[in-house]
Amino acid sequence: TAVSEVTLALLDAANDRDPVVQEQVRKSILTLGNQQPDKVLSMCQDYLLKHPKLVVGHRVVILQTIELVVKSRIDDISYPKIKSVIQLASDEMTKSKEVVPEWQQAASNILVAVGNKYINDIMEEILGKFRPGVLPHFFVVQTLANLSDSNVYGMVPFLNAIMGTMLPMLGMTKQDNMKWVFSSALCHFSESILEYLANLDKAPDPTVRKDTFSSEIYSAYDILFNSWIQSRESKLRLTVAEALGSMSHLMAHDKLEEQLPKLLPTVLGLYKKNSEHYIISKVKPSSPFHNYRKCLVEVLWPMLLCYLTPNQYANATTPLCKSLILLANKKQTAQEPNFIIDFNAQVQTLKLLKLMLHFPQVNAAFPFRCRGHGAPSLSLLHAISPNIHPKAEPLWENEIPKLVNYLEGLLKYTTVMYFLYRCIGVILQQCYNKELVRKQLQEILIGTRHNDAIERTGVAMGIGLCASSHLDGTLEKLEEFGKSDAFRKASGIFGLLKDKNDVDVEKMKSTLILCYGYVALHAPEDKLLTRIDSDILHNISKNFNTKVKQSGILNCMFSLQCVFPQVLYSDTFTALHELLRNVLARDLSPDGLQSVFKHIESWLSSGQDHERERAVKTTAELLQFYLDNLRVKNLVTFHNLGALVGRLAPRCTDPNPEVRRAAIDCVYRLMYIQLRYEGFSLDYKDDSVEGLLDVREKLSNPDNTVLYKTCSELTKIISKRLPQQQLSTLLFMLYDGLVDSQSNCSRASSVILNTLLKNRGAEMLEVLHNRLQVIGEEQVKVAIGQSILILATQHLQTVVNTLVAYPLPYDSWSCEMWIALGADSTLALQIMEMIIEKLNVMVPYVDKKESMLRPGLTKVATSQPLAMTCALREMMLNGQSADAVAYLFPKLFSALLVRLGSSVGVQLPKDLNSNNICVSLCCVLRVAVEALRILLGRAQLDAVMKPLDQEGAWDKMKDPQQHTTGVTLLSRAMAKHAGPRLPSIVESLCPSLCNIYECQRITVTAFFSELLNHHVVTELMILDMLMNNMMERITDTCGTVRMLAVRGLGNIAVGSPEKVNKYAKELLAAMSSGMEENDDPGKLITLEAMSGMSKILIYLDQKNVHLLVVYIFMKIKPFLENENDEIRCASIMLLGNLSKFGSGEPVFKDQIHNVLVSLLLHLSDPNPQVVKACKYAMRICAPVIGSEQISAMFQNHLLEEKGLHHGEFINDLTKYLVRSKSFLYYKNTHRIAECLVMLLQDPDPLVRGKAAEAMGHFH
Repeated sequence: TAVSEVTLALLDAANDRDPVVQEQVRKSILTLGNQQPDKVLSMCQDYLLKHPKLVVGHRVVILQTIELVVKSRIDDISYPKIKSVIQLASDEMTKSKEVVPEWQQAASNILVAVGNKYINDIMEEILGKFRPGVLPHFFVVQTLANLSDSNVYGMVPFLNAIMGTMLPMLGMTKQDNMKWVFSSALCHFSESILEYLANLDKAPDPTVRKDTFSSEIYSAYDILFNSWIQSRESKLRLTVAEALGSMSHLMAHDKLEEQLPKLLPTVLGLYKKNSEHYIISKVKPSSPFHNYRKCLVEVLWPMLLCYLTPNQYANATTPLCKSLILLANKKQTAQEPNFIIDFNAQVQTLKLLKLMLHFPQVNAAFPFRCRGHGAPSLSLLHAISPNIHPKAEPLWENEIPKLVNYLEGLLKYTTVMYFLYRCIGVILQQCYNKELVRKQLQEILIGTRHNDAIERTGVAMGIGLCASSHLDGTLEKLEEFGKSDAFRKASGIFGLLKDKNDVDVEKMKSTLILCYGYVALHAPEDKLLTRIDSDILHNISKNFNTKVKQSGILNCMFSLQCVFPQVLYSDTFTALHELLRNVLARDLSPDGLQSVFKHIESWLSSGQDHERERAVKTTAELLQFYLDNLRVKNLVTFHNLGALVGRLAPRCTDPNPEVRRAAIDCVYRLMYIQLRYEGFSLDYKDDSVEGLLDVREKLSNPDNTVLYKTCSELTKIISKRLPQQQLSTLLFMLYDGLVDSQSNCSRASSVILNTLLKNRGAEMLEVLHNRLQVIGEEQVKVAIGQSILILATQHLQTVVNTLVAYPLPYDSWSCEMWIALGADSTLALQIMEMIIEKLNVMVPYVDKKESMLRPGLTKVATSQPLAMTCALREMMLNGQSADAVAYLFPKLFSALLVRLGSSVGVQLPKDLNSNNICVSLCCVLRVAVEALRILLGRAQLDAVMKPLDQEGAWDKMKDPQQHTTGVTLLSRAMAKHAGPRLPSIVESLCPSLCNIYECQRITVTAFFSELLNHHVVTELMILDMLMNNMMERITDTCGTVRMLAVRGLGNIAVGSPEKVNKYAKELLAAMSSGMEENDDPGKLITLEAMSGMSKILIYLDQKNVHLLVVYIFMKIKPFLENENDEIRCASIMLLGNLSKFGSGEPVFKDQIHNVLVSLLLHLSDPNPQVVKACKYAMRICAPVIGSEQISAMFQNHLLEEKGLHHGEFINDLTKYLVRSKSFLYYKNTHRIAECLVMLLQDPDPLVRGKAAEAMGHFH
């Protein structure tokens, strides 16, 4: 219908890239849905079921449309349709075990929408997936939560049972996302129960009471409060806090009072961890629980004030102040007497409360600390001013708002301080008063906020600038500061009272070392040499155990030696090496080595030769020290070997020969460190590693060709010694090296990558495959896709062979690798050509004996062709493969069609068949069908796909019993909508007709057979090619192929009737041969031959048929009484079509007389098609009978679409025959009698009566 056609077009366009178009499509479908909800919902359901690979966005739009239709017309949708919508939404929501929020939320919303009216049906479905002892799907719980919001009165009666089932699940839950959804659900459930209880007058069951739920709520509360609220995940903590707030309203009064002393500190403690304070602070206004709220308010005021003073709650100052302001304003407005705090009544807290009242004033003095607590503290002072002094209120009413406005307008304090400290450094640089300089340095060092990295950097830069003019005084003051009490860590019980903890001390050390770095940077060169070792490096080394900002320290030191002139270089370099060795000695492990190396790393690719040289030589020194002092006591993995080799190996072709030699030394030492970790002794010499010494000598030659060849030799040695698990890191380091500042080194990275691929290509792909499994970031996945493309560009055959060999069914990460290969059209073209070539020659399956107890053989798929079909499917999913697909379309279509034929009735190998999941994912026939479908989509043949979808062609192709029907539908769609593509496709398919595999010949013959049904093959001049192939196939060893060939030859009468006489001789011979087929158990070939003969006789000239009329009639006669309806029908139709060629022939007339009674009997055949064929044949044969009256009877009464009273017709005909003493009557008396006897058994009493009347005419 028109509605169906329009709706389907809209569903196809539902995922339009333009959101405006997409929204309009949705509105239009909704409009149609409002008019015919059942029909549109059915089409949406069918669309989703027929498109299992639909992209998520498209799927979501359709699900959202279903939701809108349900919401707007739920009262008009039939109950069976509601049930099917519930089933669809439930399946869509839980189809993927992984959480896919957009998709599953859309499905969940449908269930919620339906649940507004059909809550019992929804709960029956959902609770089937919410079973005791089994963790449910995330969105099952989410749906229950949302249902409790949307249908309070329907859901609350279920909640007691739901929570009873849920409680054991809470203890089983380990993942944060499930904890979150359970917490959220408990919050929603509690809110719904509260609403239900608040409106009992409207509720279906007014007997429900709070204590119905108290026990379950308290059990859940216990788990959330004692376990989940401690989570590191802030989103979960906030949701748990919100749930606890809602649940507390349903707890028994005594339980709530018991929990409040523990609940309040815990909730307040969340302020330190969360930046979102609304949920923590909000007070719920539910009227039935006003007493609890009031109780809570009384507890919070004034004791909440006490939490302003402890240092651990410093970051909570701002939200605490805001909460206290809210409480104070409420109490003051309500003129509650306890707004004024009675300090005398609370003697024990008197001092603490007084201290608290001064605390906001202190905060206001440092307004930007602790998340900007100044303004809220001033506002709190304003709110509680009557508690401080009666005269304070009018004064502060005027002054505090001005101060708050001023603070809110200030620039960020930290940025200002950073700038000011640098300004002070410049001023002190020009100051001649040494005492003043010392005093200012003292104040700067003491007053610095060492926790603030920006401010700390500003201080260090300022002191460094000062040192350029006052080196001695600056060093003296820094040393004095390093020995001060500020650096002594708190210890013992009294340490609890100190403001500085270990982290504070470490950050002060970071400031001090940073200062030394900038002093060295700015100090006069002539004075620095004498002070560098004794005053600078010595003091840095003393403080080097800092855990904070090590990168800043080492970067300073390395920049220090790199900016030195040559005269200071040697001593500084020696001192630096000594320092770094000391640092490394403290943690002689792979992690310790990495922590030092990462600060040298950036200098390896410096644009300055001397900087790269110093960096590589420093690394070589460190590696030698590491190797000399390494003592392997336990099994430890040298996990950063790949990272270090990846950074250092490309430097072996550096323009600087010193860098090249030092880089080889580094690789040499790294290899021996790895050997030590593998268990070899210190004096062990490995032949391959020793080969690096020969490589080192070759690197003296500056010729690039020699360098790259040597680099390749180096890589072979690395490849031999590098563990497989290190390959991943090495690859990614080398990819970074492809953009090295030195072109020689970037080329070296490429050489190393290529050599690694030759030697360990399979492992490299396995590394990328493994990396994909742990990566969630889409951008990183794209980068890995680029890596796969790079590898394939260099070594295509290796990459393809390796990926094809991955186990089937391909996991999602293997699929992503194939999809990545489709991103480059040129590369995709090469791979597709390679796969097509192999598919055309590979054995698609093997015949195996399945069991000794069962006779016969089973077709079992071979792995490689199956894997290659999967590969093509995945590559074509990449939209960027469109150009390659367009270029190769005829070959791809032909290869996949043949592959489709090769998959019919073929089973998976046993190693896959043992796993039911694998079978569903990797069904042999399904893979081929999906690949073919994706090919048509990628080739933008939507017009071809549309009828295939509508007619269920894809499912038919996958069904061995309907496979040829599905292929016929495919051929028909291609002929109608993709004609210009057919010549190349036909040419590619022709060789397959001679294949040894019957299944391939069947599929291709079915495709060709249907093409002959369309005139386009004549227009494209491929008719002769198709006809020749069909005529060759009528002698095929396979009966199905012969049947399809005969069908195709008959189809020429429909597709190209003007060509029938051209092939008259061949067509008549083929059809006659088909009717004589002996090896035809189901008489399918015979049937096609008779149907084909009927079609061609319509267009054949008299001269071509005249001599064969009686011969053909004799072939037909035995089939007139065949038990097969289709054969009876075809034989009778052929009899009618043949009769026009026998008019005037006495022999033919006799034959017609012989079968007339048989035709009369078939006028009451149980098959209506046989009855129609009889009417047609008898009308056509009427002139041959030789009686004008009988001919007139036949012409007037035997019309196909007109009803016929069989008994009355036989009665009238019998009367005429008897009265006329017709020769026809006497010749057929016995047969007519038999006919009438049979009519007496007719179920229609009128027919039986007329038959009896006709029998009375016999005499």
